[in-house]
Amino acid sequence: MSKETTLIYPELALNEVKKVHEIIKPYLVWTPLISTATFTELIGTNIFFKLENMQKTGAFKPRGALNKTLKLLREKKTIRGLVAASGGNHAQGVAYAAQKLGLKAVLVMFEGVPDCKIDACKGYGAEVVIHGTELQHALDHSFELQKKLGYEHLHAFNDIDIVCGQGTTALEIYKDLSEVDTIICSIGGGGLVAGIASTIKQLKKGVKVFGVETIGADSMYQSFKSGKIVGLPKITSFAEGLSACRVGDITFNLTKKYVDDIFTISDDKTKEAILLLLERQKLLVEPSAACTVAALLERKIPVGKNTVVVLSGGNLDLNRLKTFL
Repeated sequence: MSKETTLIYPELALNEVKKVHEIIKPYLVWTPLISTATFTELIGTNIFFKLENMQKTGAFKPRGALNKTLKLLREKKTIRGLVAASGGNHAQGVAYAAQKLGLKAVLVMFEGVPDCKIDACKGYGAEVVIHGTELQHALDHSFELQKKLGYEHLHAFNDIDIVCGQGTTALEIYKDLSEVDTIICSIGGGGLVAGIASTIKQLKKGVKVFGVETIGADSMYQSFKSGKIVGLPKITSFAEGLSACRVGDITFNLTKKYVDDIFTISDDKTKEAILLLLERQKLLVEPSAACTVAALLERKIPVGKNTVVVLSGGNLDLNRLKTFL
């Protein structure tokens, strides 16, 4: 009889997240945490927004990309370049890290990624390759390019160094609002929610962390509910920032351990939230960020006295916005 093996998954140590924050902080913005009278009145409790849409590149992704790249440089001294696959925001994070650290970057995206995200990557000096119609196609091709070019591959979420970088968001939330009792953030591959949840619960054990996905981009929701990773045959949601058909084993196990619950919301409700945030809060956010507010407005999520909603990105193609109106 063969012995059953138990896989050991990495954890995030709070001291490591703090150390990483100090390392990457010079390259980033300590994004604002704002109170919102409008949404506080609508929900009936104190609502705050963590504005990662105002981060460098317009999303939280440079946190993880910078941490991973700087660690590679410390370990290897020199590297030939970076390659990554993405629905857009991770690609921009890698492009930004490469530009700041004087490296080449080749970024693989897929058909349907908004032009604004592609153009932004090129603006940071990266080479962009369009391959396939979904993230998995782009990811497979990125590994082929890695072998061909000899570059370092930066996975968008299933890497503990990437997750650790994203976890620095929680340090800033706690520093700015130690009374926080609930955090809500969106989930694509799970790097952000895993990083935030595992970090904040070491800072303040009683904080509740909830994740949100759009219906049709809900691999983590299905995995969380079934207790094992569930892959999707394809993404049918319009939220390209949540384009992971299959969450990672690292992010799934951290999410399963530290996240309190996960909810889903429709594309239509997410569109309404985008417009409401723009009209009432003067904030432009993309679908992968607005889904959190949509779920909040639908009263799907149990809120505390001081609830922080992470607006993970603001890279919304304005041509797409016109279709909502």
